[in-house]
Amino acid sequence: MNEGPLRGGLERAHELTLSAAPTKPLAKALVKPRVHRHVVKTLAQRLLDGEFMPGTVLPSEPELCGMFNVSRSAMREAIKVLDSKGMVTTRPRVGTVVRARDYWNLLDPDLLAWSMELRPSAELVLSLIEARQVIEPAAARLAALRATAADIAPMEEAFRLMSRHKQSQDFDAFNRADIDFHTALLRASRNIVFQQLSNTIGAALAYSFRLTIARAREPGASLSMHGEVIDRVRMRDSEGAFATMTQLLNIAVVDLGLSSIREG
Repeated sequence: MNEGPLRGGLERAHELTLSAAPTKPLAKALVKPRVHRHVVKTLAQRLLDGEFMPGTVLPSEPELCGMFNVSRSAMREAIKVLDSKGMVTTRPRVGTVVRARDYWNLLDPDLLAWSMELRPSAELVLSLIEARQVIEPAAARLAALRATAADIAPMEEAFRLMSRHKQSQDFDAFNRADIDFHTALLRASRNIVFQQLSNTIGAALAYSFRLTIARAREPGASLSMHGEVIDRVRMRDSEGAFATMTQLLNIAVVDLGLSSIREG
């Protein structure tokens, strides 16, 4: 018996069955993540904006479900995400409690991104710059010792774009290129931890730039120093790279008028 036509017909029927399968489950699978992200983001922003203060017990699960018009399972998943970011904790017979901000993972890229849609915090921006004052000069020193031409190339390209966008007064594009410069520097250090921090530093920079646009006298005033960092790295001048990056970040504090925050 010739099974060729029969087998071909069965395979074709199987393909038609698959193509005719209902798409509703897929549609639901696509909707759920969007709803989940919306609930997590909205609730997190309310916490970030101080609507629910540390120590406060959030509304009950049924109340939250009603507020967001979502199922209990969706709300529980959202609370789990906020718990993982240190923002809340669930206590038996008490409910979901907002934790002290000291426990919040404010360097989490999600939290930084959500914070950017709210009014910028000068204190947080200064704290981010203080952290960068420790990390980035050290990364510049290591880059001068270890970076290859391929490592330096992204820094050079970012600097080229920064120069072009400053000339055209396109400071949104300038800031994006500036982020690329600093993340490329961290990667050029060839330090695994610094490389892993590059995304966080990039998000921190984006948050800082919201305050920069509002307060700095001229975004891009330190452009020449970015070029000098590249020169120091190219020349294998590790201490010069460290010093130049330190100076660059010190300028950012002064330009933003942040130096008095700690004193106050």
